[in-house]
Amino acid sequence: MDTAESVGRNVARDWPFMDAEDVTQQVLLEACTRPDDYNVMETDELRSFLTRKAVAYCARERNDYVYRTARYLYTPEEVRVLLTLAVESVGVEFDAPTKDGYVSAPDRGNVCVSLWDLSKALDGIPDRWRRILMRRAECDGFDAEQRRQLVEAGWKSLSESEQRTARRATERLAEVLNRVVNRTPGDHEGPGARRAIPNARAIAITHDDRDGK
Repeated sequence: MDTAESVGRNVARDWPFMDAEDVTQQVLLEACTRPDDYNVMETDELRSFLTRKAVAYCARERNDYVYRTARYLYTPEEVRVLLTLAVESVGVEFDAPTKDGYVSAPDRGNVCVSLWDLSKALDGIPDRWRRILMRRAECDGFDAEQRRQLVEAGWKSLSESEQRTARRATERLAEVLNRVVNRTPGDHEGPGARRAIPNARAIAITHDDRDGK
């Protein structure tokens, strides 16, 4: 149970709008179908196996959502890759991206994003988080020699604290980008906009942003 709950929390962080409890219940259900196999596994082997099952479940859920709604939900890892490609394309300042510009990641199934939407999403996270993400994006994918040249030019690698912040910032950026991309013209947050939302979304809304200020 402890391993399943840990896997559920960790995997749900990487998939937009997935609830950790739902993921945990799914991997527990999977375990119940093959108790003899699971009972003989060591903890590390069990964690690895349940993680693969949890990721597969989340992928199926997202694919089902996309098929039913024609709306795509970006994962934090996809957002990190796309932000790096965007910085390579237009620079860290994101100077006036047009609505026609976009970047795509061929090694990620050609997932793509509008530079305009990405710029709007970046405006929706704290400035400090944005600066940290841009610093990381400047050298993501660089080899050792390229990094050395960047350091000589004045670039500073992220500290351990900044790396943790970068992970949280990427998760939040993915959440904001998904809202930007999937918002319809009639969407609004004022009176009359009351609607049901998943637990994961409610947690994100009420999350304290102290680290980002």
